[in-house]
Amino acid sequence: MEVHAHTHTPRKKWTHYLWEFLMLFLAVFCGFLAEYALEHKIEKDREKQFIQTMVADLKSDTTQIAEIISYEYRREIMVDSLIELLSSSDHKKFGSEIYFYARSLTRPRYFFPNDRTLQQLKNSGGLRMIRNLSASDSIMYYDQQLRSLMFVYEDERIIRESFRDITGSVFDGKVMYSMFAPLVFNRPNGNPVLITENRESINKVISAAQYLRSVINAIRLRQENLQHIAGRLIVFLQKEYHLK
Repeated sequence: MEVHAHTHTPRKKWTHYLWEFLMLFLAVFCGFLAEYALEHKIEKDREKQFIQTMVADLKSDTTQIAEIISYEYRREIMVDSLIELLSSSDHKKFGSEIYFYARSLTRPRYFFPNDRTLQQLKNSGGLRMIRNLSASDSIMYYDQQLRSLMFVYEDERIIRESFRDITGSVFDGKVMYSMFAPLVFNRPNGNPVLITENRESINKVISAAQYLRSVINAIRLRQENLQHIAGRLIVFLQKEYHLK
């Protein structure tokens, strides 16, 4: 009968298993750290990219606002001139100027913000990636002031339409039509007269014009405030995120 020899492998010490566990744990932990670091870097890069496009949008906004503020100043001056001339006892001498001011006031210039980044941040939940709380709060404050300006634009539209309707009872529609031009209204030829000299009707135009001036002034002040906020926000974001 053959006798088979049994081979006996020495039992591993518990320290061997401990080291195996530690090596496996370190491998998994280092992989987790690497993945976390990569995800953190990606989010940080995306955050900076959002801020870069936000700064570009703000610069575009401030350029546009500056042009519109200048236009609103001119509209305020036009209202003042229209009221002064219509209130004058010899307003018939200034028919061309009166018609020009009354017609020009009905053409507004709206501010259309470049809000691509703001909308993306709000709609996609991107605001959570703006880890700098001061930056996030400043961006939201700018958005709040922007919406406030849009609200006043609606008031201006309503008052302007009312002014337009009232002028129809005092100004000659044919003369108004002759002034039309794609970008700016032309001054009418000669010295056109009003279709009525009724003081009550003229006073309604003056009254409507002063309401229009008030809302134009409110718009300009909010635009100037928004321009100031945007300028400060640009400087702040560039400093915080080390942008050129």
